[in-house]
Amino acid sequence: MGSQTLQILRQGVWASVTGGWYYDPDQNTFVNALHLYIWLFLLCFPFILYMALKPTMAIVGIYCGVIAAMFLLLKTVNFRLHHALDEGEVVEHQAKETQGSRGGTEGANDGGVTRREDSNGPG
Repeated sequence: MGSQTLQILRQGVWASVTGGWYYDPDQNTFVNALHLYIWLFLLCFPFILYMALKPTMAIVGIYCGVIAAMFLLLKTVNFRLHHALDEGEVVEHQAKETQGSRGGTEGANDGGVTRREDSNGPG
């Protein structure tokens, strides 16, 4: 109960207060640091533009262009990584074994053995 409440506070309340960022202990340090720096950039960039330059439509255009470029970059990297690393959908096959090949181990697996195979084929 206590750890569930702490997790709700950490992932729900803290993420809401900070605008969506929280430290995820299940991820490695690089991923958490990358998320933090992206979050800081998205938070601070409009303030820096506002303080450094007089707010005009050109500044709004620059801001929108930078955010669109960052969005496209992240989406492209995400797509390329998924395309490179995804191997396909896992399909499960049931393989039945005969009683004699089990060596008399009755009740060990009553039925079949589940074998997982990549749907892209062998290899």
